[in-house]
Amino acid sequence: MKKIFLAFILCIVNVSFSSGQGTIRGKVTDENGETLIGVTIILKLNKSVGTSTDLDGNYSFKISDTTAQTLIISYISFKTIEEPVHMKNGEVVIKNFVLELAAKEIKEVVVTAKAVKAKEYYMEKIKMNSSSTIDYVSGESMKKTGDANVVSAVARVSGVATHGGIITVRGIGDRYVKTAINGSRIPTLDPFTNNIKLDLFPASLVDNILLTKTASPDLPGDWAGAYLSVETKDYPEQLSVQFETTAGYNSQSSFKDGLTSTRSPTDWLGFDNNFRDRNHVDFTSATIAPSPYQEFVALGLGPYFNSMGITSQNWGEGTSRGETYFKLGLVQLGLLSPALIQDEDAYAKAQNLYLNGSYKPQAFNTINADVPASGKSFPDNWNTVTRKTPLNFSQSFSIGNQTKLVGKPIGFLVGYRYGSSILYDPESNYSRIRYDGTLESSAQQKSSVETNGWSALLNTACKINPNNSVSILFMPNFTGVNNVRKSYDYSDSHTAKVTNSQFYEQRKQLVYQFKSEHFIQGPKLKVELNASYTNGRSSAPDFKNIFFKRDSATLTNYQIGPTVDQGIHRYFRYLSDDLFDSRISIEMPLGNSTHAGVRKLKFGGAYQSNSKKNDQYDYTLNFGSHPPVMVSDDLNQFFSPDNFEISSGNNNGIPYSTINMYYSEANSPANHTFGTSKITAGFVMLDYFIFSSLRFSGGLRVEHANILTDVSKFDSLGLLPNDVRRDYRGGFPAANPGKLDEVSYLPSAGLIYKLKADESAPFNVRVNYSQTVARPSIRELSDVAVFDYEFKSFVFGNSDLKMVRINNYDMRVESYFSSGENVSVSLFYKDFKNHIELVNSGGYTWHNVDKSHVTGFELEGKKKLTKHVDFGANLTVAASLTEFVRTRLEIEGSGVKNYIPVDTISRSMFGQAPYVINGILTYTADSLGLIFTLSYNVQGPRLVVASDIKEIPDVYEQPRNLIDIKLMKSVGKQFSISFTIRDILNIPIRRAYKGTNVDYDNYDYGTNYLLGISYKL
Repeated sequence: MKKIFLAFILCIVNVSFSSGQGTIRGKVTDENGETLIGVTIILKLNKSVGTSTDLDGNYSFKISDTTAQTLIISYISFKTIEEPVHMKNGEVVIKNFVLELAAKEIKEVVVTAKAVKAKEYYMEKIKMNSSSTIDYVSGESMKKTGDANVVSAVARVSGVATHGGIITVRGIGDRYVKTAINGSRIPTLDPFTNNIKLDLFPASLVDNILLTKTASPDLPGDWAGAYLSVETKDYPEQLSVQFETTAGYNSQSSFKDGLTSTRSPTDWLGFDNNFRDRNHVDFTSATIAPSPYQEFVALGLGPYFNSMGITSQNWGEGTSRGETYFKLGLVQLGLLSPALIQDEDAYAKAQNLYLNGSYKPQAFNTINADVPASGKSFPDNWNTVTRKTPLNFSQSFSIGNQTKLVGKPIGFLVGYRYGSSILYDPESNYSRIRYDGTLESSAQQKSSVETNGWSALLNTACKINPNNSVSILFMPNFTGVNNVRKSYDYSDSHTAKVTNSQFYEQRKQLVYQFKSEHFIQGPKLKVELNASYTNGRSSAPDFKNIFFKRDSATLTNYQIGPTVDQGIHRYFRYLSDDLFDSRISIEMPLGNSTHAGVRKLKFGGAYQSNSKKNDQYDYTLNFGSHPPVMVSDDLNQFFSPDNFEISSGNNNGIPYSTINMYYSEANSPANHTFGTSKITAGFVMLDYFIFSSLRFSGGLRVEHANILTDVSKFDSLGLLPNDVRRDYRGGFPAANPGKLDEVSYLPSAGLIYKLKADESAPFNVRVNYSQTVARPSIRELSDVAVFDYEFKSFVFGNSDLKMVRINNYDMRVESYFSSGENVSVSLFYKDFKNHIELVNSGGYTWHNVDKSHVTGFELEGKKKLTKHVDFGANLTVAASLTEFVRTRLEIEGSGVKNYIPVDTISRSMFGQAPYVINGILTYTADSLGLIFTLSYNVQGPRLVVASDIKEIPDVYEQPRNLIDIKLMKSVGKQFSISFTIRDILNIPIRRAYKGTNVDYDNYDYGTNYLLGISYKL
């Protein structure tokens, strides 16, 4: 391995160029599309000139004699091909061959380039020959539809539904969909979901998206709906330069006064430059009611008390000892004569001088001297503001090439994409139903979501020799999302309730990936090693949810603070999430290939390690004895820095000092947690043609998972579960450690029967069975509460969660036609034990459901309507059922909550859409350089907020008919322009309580019109 690494470094550092009179190159595969390694290609008249295919089935060599030549292509068990070639000086001839087994007639296919993974035909071939049931989105189709990111593109795959960057597949929530980058996992950076948000990845840096829907031993076993791999762009065969700029006009927001917050100078780059943040180490908490000991120390008596061994711990306030120490303090201040220390009248006079004189204000000022500066150090950004909303904008650039370094082929690709977009609805609304079934709130609101971010990609690969290659990828992603809301609740005819919310979140992911491939000629072993490390960081600085009341008619009588709400809080949340994912696989042929097809054994292992650290800071704003009066909606005026000063005055002749406003920190140990997850796996897999029309693929995967999460301080103290010290906050569950340590045996088996064994137009029947699991995440196992912006409520973990076990049954019938058309029908059934759902239990938490199942079918096809018109569509119908016990929430006068079991009911599973329909109509006129695409998507009503309280109905997201169009026109050989309209119908995003006419929330974000200009060399 060291030699391979050194050779790779030499490839990068030393560049040399070579030339010849003629070069021939290409690729050799078998009938199933499998690459053939070690195929010999030589000149018939000069057998010393030639080469053999490498790990990818590719070959390349130079021919100095440019007269007519004949190639001999030979490989054991396959019939030899003799192919004439005619070379010219400096010409590069590309010939790809498909070898047939010796018992069959050999066919030769000539293509004009290296297989391009972004092309539809390439992915269609992968789908035909895969041992698993897969679907895909190609880069070519993303270009046609104008999808800006991965989540928009993958929504067009059969069975896929999307919500806020998260996807469900076959009616199954995001927990059962695992996402990877080039087959390797990266962290989620989200405390409430188990998947990365796919809108993080721009379509311009993606070759294709592969969705595997049936389990295989060589894939991780913790999924059930789909294993989704985003395949980043591969390097091209020759110099390629691409540049694209897109500007978008939104009918709802562009050039209009939109709601936002005070922004940092770097918001446009996808991160906050500490404008919203603060240093939590230097926070100084106010001491509003100092103890006598604190006051005397502030007045300079600290050394005196220390000399006598008197401390705050042994003062004994309220005891005779404390009174004695107090008298000693009065003596030291000169208010009480030592001779009169036992004289009660003298003591009473001295005490009156101290309590009603200048001593206590002086001590207060000294004790709290640093508090005003600490209060002012918080960002002064209370108000929401308006600004002219600019156009949405994106820009991408990439350059790639393949050349020679130290005589060895090396390819590289460098890509960059920047994007900025704003969603704004000035007239959205939301409602909330309380635990007794009555309407708690109903508000109109202005809502905006501003997203800025950039991604880059550096991908380089080097073939050290025909049998060994290595590649390295680096992909940084930076995204900042600014959510701002201002709502007005007029449900009370006399009082308006106003809420200002600001929630900014920034995410950073630095993805490093390494891949090496090796072919050992003797035993013909193919070895592949993959390793990926992601450094992930997420922060949500200064989340504010400010609530106040005012008289609806006169706009007077303002009320703010804990008397009308839960108080004024400023939340800061920081998450570090680092993940290492590695795997090795070894592929070995089983004997010589026969007329039946390739037979091989694959085995290997995997190791994944995830480390998380979560820190929260909760600051409450408090009011002193003389709080300011709120007279308008101007929060900046009310929370003026001047109000954080210490003020002095005189009350009936008695001097006093106070702080009108000050912060206190809920410095709970539970605000600092950690979590680790280690998963070790091994697998063995057989891919075996029983005979030419029947193929078996299956095996066994064994995974050992060890997950631990706990409060950092409680873990360091070694506290056992249910220790009373784990009750960190009244009304919240005890913060017990979450643990999971289990071994899973996951068998899978599949049969592919070829009803029509035509390489270009097969007719297959696929049948699969597998067992998979779904493990609770680190966040879900942590009992600690986190306040959520969307729910406007705390979300708790559950340390008692169990792992989910799933049985998967799948069948697909697929037919391909030589015209490129195809049709397939899939049936699936999945049953779940211990299904996990997020539910509203008077606060949101996760729990297990004993038994659940989902069943459904998918219909998908492509049809060429005319010479220039293609139509593709898919339909998914799914039905799920889960049973759970509903409760009734009763609150005692003391505030204690009791959940009383009421009944057991059945409903659909969380996130399940009963149907999903997609359609794409494409008109292509090559002579005009014109492509027109019309696309359609709709998904049925699906459960998005579940409730186990009888009086609170479940919340379902309602169907939306999404229609997009895109027109692309070539201008010359290198330029093209495009015009896209997204969401033509502009149907609101609506979530509603089931069985009511009450909207949980309703957003209308307008129609987008995008104009793009691109250049390609």
